[in-house]
Amino acid sequence: FDDLCQIQYTAGTTGKPKGAMLTHGNWMAALEAERDALALTGDDRYLGIYPMGHVGVSWGLAVLRAGGTWVIMERFSLDRYLALCREYRITVLSGMPPVIHSLCTAPAGAEDALETVRVMISGGGPLLPAVWEAFDRRYAIPVANAYGLSETVVIGTGTITIPGRPDLTRGFRSVGFPAGYTEVKIVDPGDPGRTLSPGDEGEIALRGPSVAKGYWNMPVATAESFLPDGWFLSGDIGHLDDRGVLIVTDRKKDMIIMSGWKIYPTEVENSILGHPAVQDAAVFGCPDERRGEVPVAAVVVREHALSDPRELIAFCRDRMAGYKVPRRIVVVDALPRVQGWKLVRRALQEAYCPDEGGEGLL
Repeated sequence: FDDLCQIQYTAGTTGKPKGAMLTHGNWMAALEAERDALALTGDDRYLGIYPMGHVGVSWGLAVLRAGGTWVIMERFSLDRYLALCREYRITVLSGMPPVIHSLCTAPAGAEDALETVRVMISGGGPLLPAVWEAFDRRYAIPVANAYGLSETVVIGTGTITIPGRPDLTRGFRSVGFPAGYTEVKIVDPGDPGRTLSPGDEGEIALRGPSVAKGYWNMPVATAESFLPDGWFLSGDIGHLDDRGVLIVTDRKKDMIIMSGWKIYPTEVENSILGHPAVQDAAVFGCPDERRGEVPVAAVVVREHALSDPRELIAFCRDRMAGYKVPRRIVVVDALPRVQGWKLVRRALQEAYCPDEGGEGLL
């Protein structure tokens, strides 16, 4: 079980990809945790859209281990996705946040395609509350909102909202309780040895049977993230509530600090997506000589739906503290994502920082 099974490279969205060393034991524990979390059986039919080279493939393997059927898509298109749901009467569906967002705006009749689906798995990035709520309102399908990383074989050592437990999704923000034998705690980002109390925001630390052995040929990075007592520092910011439910705020490296104020991009993105003209949004920090960093938003808008990007700045002012309001709005055709799903903020920073190519500068 301790022998090396796979070197799983991280997406590299915030820096150089790292090869997580996963063992056979890591994988077996993950498949068991996923099977139990979704109560998978031989009657389940799973439509998988995660890249086959990513640990997201574990959901399909968990279904096979339970005796179920795994339907594979070569590449995503909404029409084909819905057609496969109808053809195979899918019961367990995977949909990364961009896919769930597209379902929210799908043409009439999409509900019929999903009539046999008992649970939607979300992972690979934050499912914004506005998108989750819109999906729930339209389809009323429970969302298994999963939190895990390449280094933990998804929820092998991670957390998930369990279908049938609506208390965990109140507010559409939670990623649920620890799965399987996972332990979760919140630590001081500047002092990982200090555990924080419920409600206090800090870095998410995970410990359990699916934590990787370290990073391949990267001893310094391994020492920084994998602690001697088995805890893995995720690089994500969040907090535990008084029930032990985990709420993820954002990536530590994505946090914007402007004049000492902390700005979490996903919070701002969630507000921007409330505007009817916005189809997709990403917020990132740009260097500023006076304030350190300032927030900038890149948005994909619906055709002919937005006459002036400055409308979005006014929209944000009515919905958030002034320091969180984007200083600039950049309209783009599409957001940069790894294989179409994991957002790459660094690419936006390289394209639009410093101050060029955008509109709506404050």
